[in-house]
Amino acid sequence: MNRCLRKVTMWAVPVVGLLLSAGQVQAQDEVGEFIRAGKEDAGKLVRAYAEPASKAFGHGLNGGWFNSGKAMKLGRFDVRVFATATFSPEEDRTFDLSKLGLTMVRDENGRVFDPNTPVLSPTIFGKDEEGPELTLYAKARRTVAGQSVEVEERVGSINAPQGAGYTFLPVPMAQVSLGLIKDTEVAVRYSPKVKYDDFEGELWGVGLKHGIKQWIPVISMIPGFDITVFGGYTHLKSAYRGLDVPLRDEDRPYATAQQQDPQYYAGQAVTLSTKAWTGSLVVSKTLSVLTAYAGVRYSNVETDLNVEGAYPVTAYRTTAPYNRYVEDITDPLLLNMKDSQWGATGGLRLKLLVFSLYGEYTLAKYPTATAGIGLGFN
Repeated sequence: MNRCLRKVTMWAVPVVGLLLSAGQVQAQDEVGEFIRAGKEDAGKLVRAYAEPASKAFGHGLNGGWFNSGKAMKLGRFDVRVFATATFSPEEDRTFDLSKLGLTMVRDENGRVFDPNTPVLSPTIFGKDEEGPELTLYAKARRTVAGQSVEVEERVGSINAPQGAGYTFLPVPMAQVSLGLIKDTEVAVRYSPKVKYDDFEGELWGVGLKHGIKQWIPVISMIPGFDITVFGGYTHLKSAYRGLDVPLRDEDRPYATAQQQDPQYYAGQAVTLSTKAWTGSLVVSKTLSVLTAYAGVRYSNVETDLNVEGAYPVTAYRTTAPYNRYVEDITDPLLLNMKDSQWGATGGLRLKLLVFSLYGEYTLAKYPTATAGIGLGFN
């Protein structure tokens, strides 16, 4: 699952004219392995593993909107290409399996996790090594002393997924900005639906910057610096439709002929919808070709992660003869993940004729670093 999620969240590469190669990353079946433990436990595990990436990606989308505290004049414009790297905090590089309240997923010895005994496993930002071994159980009914009783049967084992091996997530982007009247500037990000191999994605965003120094008595008469407020919104939709979670060989004796058809489980996918909005107050000072700016930023992120399609799960019938069989779980996961943070931003822009180079850093729980190049008359 770790590689699958990395590919899905990295779909924004086409926005700057790059495409992922299908041979660079292979889809993994950890999503399906989690789902074999049932919807409830699978949702807890996937959320714990993937949520740091959803936060980092969303806060990355909120970066790079501006490179000064001054709005461009009417008719002036520029086109920017940049990348924002979001860094994960140390505490979000692992998660504690014992704190998830798992019911049908146990430790390697088949014991329920003790909430007082930490069992750490890597998130997507963790080390590039597999997590602890997990055993999967399913509810079953058995006849004991003439009575039908509910028991739990072991149906397999998996390892918690490995981390990516790096602690940051890059988000490439392209943007066009245009100066309007009254010290106002509008910025637009847009990419039509892009399809490449098993990936597809589309993005749009809009931002508005307005100079407020003109409206503040006394301060408006002080020359040499600028003050603006900025607000921006970005919406990204992406999908990876190459999941391949087939029927396991050990489950084939319990599956129907239809379920054993190689095409029966086609259509499995992971989809992401990320909404990111941000607001900033920025002050800047320009000396010749160099502009320095600083301010405060609020960043809000919401991501819906859906696992779609049918997936084979081992189960036991609740009526006689209580035999084992393969159950299809359709569209098993719908996770909503949210985060928000305040940060302090500082940056520099070097302008040479129609070219500009800039970089900035935002200090926050999920800090971001942005570097880019611009072309235009601004």
